[in-house]
Amino acid sequence: GLATNGRTLFLTDSGSYLFHIKPHTYELARSFPIIDHRLSSPHGKLIYGVNELEVVGDELWGNVYPLYQTSFSECIVRINASSGHVLGWIDMRGLLSRQSLIVRLRPFEYVLNGIAYHPRLRTLYVTGKKWDHMYQVRLKPMPELGPEHVQHVCRLG
Repeated sequence: GLATNGRTLFLTDSGSYLFHIKPHTYELARSFPIIDHRLSSPHGKLIYGVNELEVVGDELWGNVYPLYQTSFSECIVRINASSGHVLGWIDMRGLLSRQSLIVRLRPFEYVLNGIAYHPRLRTLYVTGKKWDHMYQVRLKPMPELGPEHVQHVCRLG
């Protein structure tokens, strides 16, 4: 994934690291793990498979495509772009089920993999690989859903 805030290029390679790249020289400025301190061990859980990045306000959002576990996810991770710490999760379940039968039968291949944000209108659009539609979505905070929900629903292994 690749995105920019106009000063830094943010890059992921579907591993568990976020890279800051200097836009004029393409030199690596710094890197750090993408980690959710609310999940798993006392040290948190590394989040693998972050892809398709988008800058949304001061945050960096990315689809999660955990190839290492031969799985797919219908979640978007919200990342602090300065630290790599996970700020939260967006559960996008329900959109895949609206796709054609071909897409629904092969969710591993036709994953949620498109995020676009229009800052002036504060509008979020999402889609997936070879999906039939793109969706304009509104998000509803659900703070009552805890780490167990995220771990299970987002298929984080």
